Amino acid sequence: MQGEWRAAAILNEGLADTLRFAAWYLSEGAHSLLLMFDNPQDPAIGVLDPDPRITCIPCTAEFWRDLGMAPDANFPKRQNAALTWAYRQTREPWFLNVDADEFLYVEGRSIADLLAAEPADVEAVRIITAEVVTPVPARAALQFRLPMERPAAKRVYRRDAPLFGPRRRGLIGHPQGKSATRTGLADVRVRQHWVERAGGGIVAEREIGAAERCFLLHMIGQDFAAWRRKLDWRSGSRGFTTPLTERIAAARAEPDAEARLQALHDAMHKMDDAALARLEAEGARLELALDLDAPARGMFGAAFAPALT
Repeated sequence: MQGEWRAAAILNEGLADTLRFAAWYLSEGAHSLLLMFDNPQDPAIGVLDPDPRITCIPCTAEFWRDLGMAPDANFPKRQNAALTWAYRQTREPWFLNVDADEFLYVEGRSIADLLAAEPADVEAVRIITAEVVTPVPARAALQFRLPMERPAAKRVYRRDAPLFGPRRRGLIGHPQGKSATRTGLADVRVRQHWVERAGGGIVAEREIGAAERCFLLHMIGQDFAAWRRKLDWRSGSRGFTTPLTERIAAARAEPDAEARLQALHDAMHKMDDAALARLEAEGARLELALDLDAPARGMFGAAFAPALT
């Protein structure tokens, strides 16, 4: 019981991505999942709802009104309101808020074991990000980059370093990771990466990462088509740095917009052997022989396979 945990998320993904996400966290030992669907008609609800470990919440206009939110409010505000509500519904000792493209990975032990070992004065555990990159040529193992200091990022990315911004520590997405937080904390609200107290006070947390072989695997940018579909959403919800958002907008205004976007995506998310070697030299490369689809294939079978096509 001490290490039991619930994973919660608000989702608006294709069926395959949602099933992959749910299967991963169930296979990693989640006691329950609380999944909120920004599309109330999401087809994943019918697949997942029969599982007694999963609670599916269609985010109808009434749901948002009950939370004091306008249904058309910007997504980060609605996400934080929904996750705060989810935190308050959670009875397990630990609450983990994650996005559909984030997979908590703990090497050599279970997530429950990790959480159960935390001292009583630790209110939250924040797991840093490992961001996927696509190797060119392809490799059998998954490749990830870890947060690094700005000078290291400049050595790794060279002329493309400005794409990564000064604050994201060599990543395109967030370097902060996500937190697992003890439940029952009074007067707190959930933000995108952690839980904070009224007035903005951060709870007492411990940050873990490479030394403990614990990573939040962020699969942002792995597939160009998926990246392209989310471009409007990420550009409008602070998913990119301001200079990168402006560069994307400029590319989209050109006659050869799609080619420019593909080139921009490749510069950010693909790495050749030489770039991977530079990443390794900075101590910021992670390689994992991991099949993220395996849990979904085993758990959902026929429901998962067609969703991939």
